Amino acid sequence: MRIDPRFRNIQNFRDLGGLETDDGFRVRKGLFYRGAGLGYFSEEELEEFSKLGIRTIMDLRSSMEMKELPDPEIAGVRFIAHDGLSVEGSEDIDWSPEGMRKIGGEADEQLAKIRDYYQRIAFGNRTYQIMMKQIVDGELPIYFHCATGKDRTGVAAMIILLALGVREDQIRNDYLLSNVFRKKILEDSLAKVADVAKDHPEINELITIQDGVLEKTYETVRSSILERYGTFGEYLKAEFFLDEDTIKALKDRCLERIM
Repeated sequence: MRIDPRFRNIQNFRDLGGLETDDGFRVRKGLFYRGAGLGYFSEEELEEFSKLGIRTIMDLRSSMEMKELPDPEIAGVRFIAHDGLSVEGSEDIDWSPEGMRKIGGEADEQLAKIRDYYQRIAFGNRTYQIMMKQIVDGELPIYFHCATGKDRTGVAAMIILLALGVREDQIRNDYLLSNVFRKKILEDSLAKVADVAKDHPEINELITIQDGVLEKTYETVRSSILERYGTFGEYLKAEFFLDEDTIKALKDRCLERIM
């Protein structure tokens, strides 16, 4: 597990450095960081964060989320805020605690809407396009985050790692690592609905989406990309204008050979 002892597990904070490609390279450390909103960080954690040399912070939260808990200013860092939820159909989903505790037919309807959302999130998403342009332009190191650093952030990490040619198992493991960092939160939430779940197990799926991540969500995003474009290369080219030369330059800058 890629734990950074300077940050509490609840922050879901990690460096993408060290993840490996199929051809003997790995992502350089200190370039790509992901995690939760900085408003959740303690003063000590913010002090450590300021030492990382972050050049760009990409906030994937909605304007309402940003207003409720804004990121603190950090000297010398460029802040870019753009709503990662801005996907057609996302406005129809009730992401509130009440919405994520539905049962029966209402839960089935909620889950169907969420599944549709994840089938769309990787396409025409201006937030991810802005983020990838910053990366291609060399605005690194970058810290990208949503509220808890697991869903919108997880897909953002997936896109970056696809562009760098990281192995599929490593991309999957990074996505699912949020469940390890947020294990106690997830377990506590599931325990609170344990009685209801005896007759309505569907509530467990909604709770896991709320406080953790589902492997099948990762699969939904991945398979949707392949169904639409056939290959990840075509996806990166169509959605982010990453042709072969651009991807090669990105890899040259961000990967190192494994000794």
